[in-house]
Amino acid sequence: MKRLFKIIDGISKWSGVVFAYLLWPGVAILVYEIGARYIFNAPTIWVHGSTQRIFAVYYFICGAYVSLNRDHITMDLIYNRFPLRIKAILDIISFLFFFIFCGALLWYGSQYAWSSLIRLEPCNTPFRAPLYPVKLMIPIGALLIILQELANLWRSFYTVITGTKYEY
Repeated sequence: MKRLFKIIDGISKWSGVVFAYLLWPGVAILVYEIGARYIFNAPTIWVHGSTQRIFAVYYFICGAYVSLNRDHITMDLIYNRFPLRIKAILDIISFLFFFIFCGALLWYGSQYAWSSLIRLEPCNTPFRAPLYPVKLMIPIGALLIILQELANLWRSFYTVITGTKYEY
């Protein structure tokens, strides 16, 4: 189990670190658009859609990294007052809702992405950039998050049973 968790954690960490660099091209393109629009009075037709796609991929793929580090939103004011076992029980309960959401995202996102891939769908702007690579990131990101959350779920069960945090 430890080996499997290390593999899942490694994939989550790798995907988060690598895809976090997508932030920089997105910011650079936005800065370019600001300069083109407000300094040279020459707005572009491609920046808005391109940055949406860059940041969409960033959000989908980096979700597993956020899960690995347990950086999702929690009610820290309340949550941090509980003992370790109660926190783990609350995590297990929240994982159930999380799995329903991510399972639906994986299922419907796969259908959505497959439909887009079959048609080699372009965006509906004059730029006509391909849209299917971004839509493929929906099920990939959901799968990465589900894998990481399954590892986290196991760790929470371990904490409930033993009263100690799962360590490698």
